[in-house]
Amino acid sequence: MPNAPLEGIRVISFGTGAVIPDFGKILGELGADVIKIESRENMDFMRTIGADPDNIGGFNESNRNKRSFGVNLRKDKGRALLKSLIKITDIIGENFRGGVMKSHGLDYEGARQVKPDIIYVSSQGFGSGGPFSDYQAYGPMLSAASGLLSLWAHPTDPYPVGANVPLPDHMASKQAVVAALAALDYRRRTGKGQFIDMSQVEVAAGLIGEACLDYTINRRVQKPVGNRSPYAAPHNCYRCKGNDQWCSLSVSTNDEWERFCKAIGNPPWTKDPRFTDVLGRLSNVDELDKLVEEWTLQHEPLEVMNILQSAGVAAGACLRPAETLSDPQLQWLNAFVEVDHPVAGKRIYPNIPFKMSDVKLPPSKAAPLLGQHTAEICRELLKMSDSDINQLKEEGVLDFSSR
Repeated sequence: MPNAPLEGIRVISFGTGAVIPDFGKILGELGADVIKIESRENMDFMRTIGADPDNIGGFNESNRNKRSFGVNLRKDKGRALLKSLIKITDIIGENFRGGVMKSHGLDYEGARQVKPDIIYVSSQGFGSGGPFSDYQAYGPMLSAASGLLSLWAHPTDPYPVGANVPLPDHMASKQAVVAALAALDYRRRTGKGQFIDMSQVEVAAGLIGEACLDYTINRRVQKPVGNRSPYAAPHNCYRCKGNDQWCSLSVSTNDEWERFCKAIGNPPWTKDPRFTDVLGRLSNVDELDKLVEEWTLQHEPLEVMNILQSAGVAAGACLRPAETLSDPQLQWLNAFVEVDHPVAGKRIYPNIPFKMSDVKLPPSKAAPLLGQHTAEICRELLKMSDSDINQLKEEGVLDFSSR
């Protein structure tokens, strides 16, 4: 089979947290050589949320498929090494606070002085300009700032609920990959580099485009509706047999409604004139949900799913992480992969979520130890001698793994 799609592409990642680390992980999955720039004096904050910086679950997930280059950017020689590395690099990614990269002379203007056709991805919470550009940001907060949390709740919740998942980070990381791949193609055609400025709050705001359109056209401010839908009923997450067991289902059309009724045995209430069409079901959705749940409570979630799916009605059991790992469909898809980390040991991680017909993607590699590949990168890419490497180590310019 041909080589991996991004084999021969080199990426420097100044990522911290989630967005740029996840961006780099994906490019690494596609075959790029991704080098994570690190320093013990200023670690990726994800390395600091436990006792051992080399054994942090979240860090080890978002930083697979990379090499770690430990270098102190506060020293002139450290910055000089980075500029030498930039000369042989295709893509740079960073998500530090505004001004941090410029203070090191490693912002886009500084980088393209070294490599004119560099592709430079910069992703801050609020972007690189505007009134909030210097504000601190983190994923769940950006869900709120984008308007997403105003809808991510139930009508009776006393405050916006949402989830503690940094959704804007992970959505922005995928958008950044698309932008970087487009810039690579642009460079192939024109020979020119690109600066990509990506605001995470802007990515998150794009997730509620329908609500923004509703206000623009109708001057209507949408309220949270939980699991319900404005155009389908029944459409909810229903309790099932057992302790805290649930199944989601959705009926959009009258044809689906007829199939749903037949699948659950056509109980008398399904003939109620109030439920004849979609508008009627939406107008009487509270009563409808109670009646549907009377049926789902008689069955376990997978049973509800299988009965309805066999009738052509969308339904899915609500799984917890342990159940997700053992789900037969996800197992068939090979959705998870076991990776052996030198400190954390063997752990299960999400696999690449797609297959390519004519390319065999490289296996997922464990996240690096801090400074694990410093000497390797110095010798292989920067053509440095061992004496020079040891000298810079003694001067505090280079960091190496302590293991």
